[in-house]
Amino acid sequence: MSRKIREGLLMLISIVLLATGGTILYRQLLPSSAVKADGAKSGGQLSVRHAPEPKADVQGRFPAQSVERYAFSQEGKDLFSLLVARYQDSIGLPQSAVLFPKDAQEIASSPTGLRHDIWQSAADIIARKAPENALFLSWWDDGQRIHYLSGKEAWLRKPSDKTFVGPVWKALQDSLPVASDEERARLAQMARWLTMDSEKALSEIAAHFGASRPVYLLVNNDLLLHLAEFTAYGGTSLSLDSKNIPAGNDLHGDIALVKRWAFEAGDGNYLAQKEGNYYRVWSTPDAKAKNTLLVRLLPFIDSLKKLPKGVSLVYQSHWGGFLSVYKIDNQPIH
Repeated sequence: MSRKIREGLLMLISIVLLATGGTILYRQLLPSSAVKADGAKSGGQLSVRHAPEPKADVQGRFPAQSVERYAFSQEGKDLFSLLVARYQDSIGLPQSAVLFPKDAQEIASSPTGLRHDIWQSAADIIARKAPENALFLSWWDDGQRIHYLSGKEAWLRKPSDKTFVGPVWKALQDSLPVASDEERARLAQMARWLTMDSEKALSEIAAHFGASRPVYLLVNNDLLLHLAEFTAYGGTSLSLDSKNIPAGNDLHGDIALVKRWAFEAGDGNYLAQKEGNYYRVWSTPDAKAKNTLLVRLLPFIDSLKKLPKGVSLVYQSHWGGFLSVYKIDNQPIH
């Protein structure tokens, strides 16, 4: 493929990223404030109300014992909802999974319904095509979704105390089983891998798990909202810049503004998602951050040009490649 064609394809992908995005979830862009329970409203605080949800509305690989909806709002305005499904795994141990509700697209400011569809499609592919003994590496909340929706094993599925600093996770704390000492060590290790040099991280991952079972990495753009959490668990603090750029009526003009800012903030490498009437754009002014595993596996413009050694892309969702699955050691799902 010629360089000119390849650059054209990358630009097309960047247009898709800009044109088909939606509000980033978990609202870490909001002021840090305590969650007020049971629908209480106060100033700029993030409020939450929760109520039981019909179990039949949640489809997974395990029967849900109960489902709870957590609806978040601020100053009386609905923002987004999350579901927590409680279930038992194959050996009878209690588990929980944070899920995106299907009907959330009705809330214009929060396209969790789109994330629901993306996860359902990805989980179906994983369930049908990944080997029975496949192991999936991801962050803990994605691990919950992998396990519940596909039935495949996820290395991380439980958070620890460092997660419950933010208002959203604090509101869900009582519904989520907490990590054991062994699982806390895994959280620290995964945070370290995601924030270290990509090829070094992949070499360590391959050595850690060996060749006894196929190992996959699942990443998505929402991982950028966990940067502070990665650092809290011992990962390297990543120097990524971000900015909200107002959206206009001219997509090409919007892209030009995004690219101009990306070059002003760094070397022009960026990832963008549309959030209502503006774009949330991330750039990598620091060369070390640009080469980390997290950035190299997400659809930043420069990351799309070449994968790091040691992985192959085996699945990628729509919505500009929001969710991707990689196989360690270049052994794709057949």
